[in-house]
Formats: sequence, C-alpha cells, structure tokens
Amino acid sequence: MIQLIKNHFSENSESKANSKIRGYIQVPGTPVEMPFTFIHGAQPGKSILLTAGVHGGEYPCIETAIQLANEIDPAEVSGTILIIHPVNPAAFLARMQYYGPFDGKNLNRVFPGKATGTVSERIAYQINEFQQAADFFLDLHGGDIHEGLVPFVIYSQLGGPEVASQSRELSALLGFPYVVGSVSENGSIGAAAKCGTPGFLAELGQCGRWSIKEVEEYKVAVCNVLQFLEVIPGKHSTHEVQYLDKMLVSTASEEGCWYPAVELESSVKKGQKLGEIRDFFGVEKASYFAESDGIILYLVTSLAITVNDPLCAIGVIN
Repeated sequence: MIQLIKNHFSENSESKANSKIRGYIQVPGTPVEMPFTFIHGAQPGKSILLTAGVHGGEYPCIETAIQLANEIDPAEVSGTILIIHPVNPAAFLARMQYYGPFDGKNLNRVFPGKATGTVSERIAYQINEFQQAADFFLDLHGGDIHEGLVPFVIYSQLGGPEVASQSRELSALLGFPYVVGSVSENGSIGAAAKCGTPGFLAELGQCGRWSIKEVEEYKVAVCNVLQFLEVIPGKHSTHEVQYLDKMLVSTASEEGCWYPAVELESSVKKGQKLGEIRDFFGVEKASYFAESDGIILYLVTSLAITVNDPLCAIGVIN
C-alpha cells in the first residue's frame, strides 16, 4: 500500500512512520482529483482502505470520513489507513444522485473499472488498485438524495469462502441491524473480494441529509472495526445482527411518478404490492410486487422516477 500511495505523492512528499499526509490523487486521463488522507502508523500492522462518497449525494459517510481522517492519531495506529473523502468529488459538488457528471455512469456499477475507459471507469480502476494493495476495504455509503433506508451492511460472497467469512464477520462489527450477502460483480466490494481483499459496503443515512448524531454513530461503528483489526487501540464490541441471504432490488420499467405501498423496515410477503408508477394524469402505468418474503431495506422517496431507477430493495431472510 505504501509504495502505491507514494506513486501519487509529489516527489517531496515522503510517507514515514507516525505521519499523516493529505493531498489529492489525480486519476490518470481525467480531471478528477480525489482528496485523501494517508495515515502511516507508528507501529507495523494491517493496511486499511476506507472510501466514502462513491455516490455524491450520500453525506453522512463523507463527513464521517473527513472527521476520522482528522481525528485518528498516527501515533496510535498500527499499520496504515488510506482514507479517500470523497471518491467522487465532482458528483458531490454537483449534488448528483447515483451518477457522475462526466459520463452519466453509476460509479458503483462499473468496478473493477478500466484504465482507458470513461471517467467513472477510470476512477473505479484507480480504487481497485488500492483494493489490491489493502488487507481490508471499508466502503461507506448512505441514503442518497432520493433514498430512505434502514442502516445495513452488504458483504460480498465472491472471492472464496475465507474472504466471504472475514467480510461477514467485519460487517457485523458495525452494529447495524442487518447484514446481507451479495454476489454482484460490478460493485466495489465484489471487485475487492475477487482480488482477495475482504470488506464491506455500509449504509447509514436518509435522503441526502446528514446530522452530527449520524456521523458520531458512523464513527463509533468504523472505529469498532478498526479496533477488532488491531489498527487502533481499544477493545472492540460484538453485536447481535440479523443476517439476510441476499437483496432483491426492484427497478422501474416506466418513467413518471412513483407511489410506494410499503414502508422502510416493514416485512413483506412474496407477491405483496410494493408500489406503482403513474403518469402525469394519475393513470397507473406499472405495478411492482415482492419477489420473495423479506424486509424493506431501502425505498426511493422521490415522486419522480425514470426507467431503470431502483424503486426499493428487499432483504431476503435466511
């Protein structure tokens, strides 16, 4: 990890034990400069990659990463921590949901990226290089501008049983109510798992807002993971969580107005109506139904909806 980071420092920026370096990582072939903090601990240990702001409208995670980058003392760290805050600065400044302003792509749907691809693909490629150099990967997310959600964590079931088991264990340490497995190959955690790096994607926050309370909750959760990994001092806590087998996402087949028929964290049965899309005259265009029993983990809250937008997600109970 240290050598890879050095490649993105200026020649006079040298990483030394018990140090903290701040700067910008230039994504080759793009105008993107990702703000980062690299914490080189006083003692040897694990290499941690922590990212936030893959999606520009997810604010609690971005503020959490900024505060952790400032508050973590390298003298108390064993190993290294690379924090990128945010990964997608142009999307953040444009207040965009899901997509990037340069190519209109969802960054978390193009991993592991391409060195010579579009801007989003090049960002993903750069993050994937850091994933390969890390021992553990923590990707912080939250309720986007148009999303309500209950706190939950996703871990990848790719990369083999050992990586999946470590990722599952780390996910539970956050203390969020639900932990769900994923087999997605084009997201951040799937890309990390496939190169042998365990980790998780965490979700906390509501509808493009942030609060001090949420940030404090997020910081405590992340620090609990870092304590378990013996990267920072302190005794970690264990938590009771509900494990979910997978997540089923319903997507819009029509554009128009979205009217959900369920609420966050409500239990649904297979075949139960989730909601409907109507036109601008209030006429129904399409209805959507649960594919399985489960729990509503997130729900799009905007009235406006376009084709292929997510509508809601069901966490399927084991």
